Amino acid sequence: MGTVVSFKRVSDAQLAQIVADPDQYWEVIDDPDSAEPSGYLDKAWSGLSDLLMSSGTGINLIADGELIDGSEGLFYWSSALVQRTAEKLRDTSFATLAAHYENAPADDELDYLHEYYDVLMKFFGSAATVGSAAVMSMG
Repeated sequence: MGTVVSFKRVSDAQLAQIVADPDQYWEVIDDPDSAEPSGYLDKAWSGLSDLLMSSGTGINLIADGELIDGSEGLFYWSSALVQRTAEKLRDTSFATLAAHYENAPADDELDYLHEYYDVLMKFFGSAATVGSAAVMSMG
């Protein structure tokens, strides 16, 4: 088993609740009718993080968010950080990232990363459009 990462769009009010009491995270974000784009990155987050850093985007999936005090694996991304990240992702094609991929023969892995890069772009694009913050969970 490995660590998976997921992003969830939250309003400022929801973020304040989660920061005040991280144990409420699942209650605050639970919306079975939500039609927003998924921010689930599975285990691709690690490879994507490496590609984003090595290609000079300035996006660091591991260090950009702020740890929610008292939580285990919850980080928040302010609406301003979500906006900047969305802009950087929009300006960075997957081909740019793939040029920094070091396991050239492993096409399946590169396809996997491409699939989740699209998820990441859609999530941040959608969140930026509505001006929301995000919470990243690692577990």
